[in-house]
Amino acid sequence: MTNPIIYTSEWLSRTPKTKRVAESIFVALEKLNIKHQELSCNNTNDYWCRDYMPVRISDDNIYAKYIYNPDYLANYKTKQKYISNQEQACKGLNLYAPTNMNIVFDGGNYVRCADKVIMTDKIFSENPEKNPRDMLNDLSNKLHAEIILLPWDMNEPCGHTDGMISYLGKNKILLNNCWKKDKAFHKRLLNILKAHFEVIELSYDCVENENSWCYLNYLQVPGGILLPCLSADCNCNCDIAAIKTFEKLFSSDYEIIPIYAYPLIEDGGALHCVTWELYNRHDIK
Repeated sequence: MTNPIIYTSEWLSRTPKTKRVAESIFVALEKLNIKHQELSCNNTNDYWCRDYMPVRISDDNIYAKYIYNPDYLANYKTKQKYISNQEQACKGLNLYAPTNMNIVFDGGNYVRCADKVIMTDKIFSENPEKNPRDMLNDLSNKLHAEIILLPWDMNEPCGHTDGMISYLGKNKILLNNCWKKDKAFHKRLLNILKAHFEVIELSYDCVENENSWCYLNYLQVPGGILLPCLSADCNCNCDIAAIKTFEKLFSSDYEIIPIYAYPLIEDGGALHCVTWELYNRHDIK
């Protein structure tokens, strides 16, 4: 399989607050010989491109679209300007997306795990007009996957799964460390996930920061893990401990590349949130 092209929105490199993050991502990708391109700021309205770009549903590089109108933006007049039109955002891409999920959704709530897809149950409140069972059956058919639902942590308004878990391959799931203080919620997550996967829980050999959740929101590409970090030089105690943890988690086939990402982290996201992978189908013109 060919390497993906990693996309970011031009807003990431053009916004003074996040320009350094964008430049660091580009340098890391070039080091790994991974192509990168930018989605035009004329076609996108913010830099959280994971949320409004289509989701990949198969190794044949087929994508699915959806209705991007998230309540955490749509319900606030001052934030509605940040809602990107998905069709416009995809303009000019060599993208094969014959499937439409036909629900209000965003890509941060989609983690593909081979023949399974993990979402939070926020999809029900976002689509109240749909019968829940019918909607899940339809999604399963369209995405060619078993749908596994995690409870929505309502303290996190987006309801995303890409901040909760990531897929390590070989039926292994990496679970974030955020909910250990909420024993009941933590137990619910484990009970659901362990019914389908081998679960590895993140932990760090340090006094954890309130923002230690950010490390799970990494970008994995062939040959490398771009790891979001809290300190400007990626050398605070938490960053050092996270780097060591990820070096143990991933084989020597992956270089762990720390990326200063606090400008994103303080707004509730990190590197996975601002990137999107496009695998082209060579037979599609």
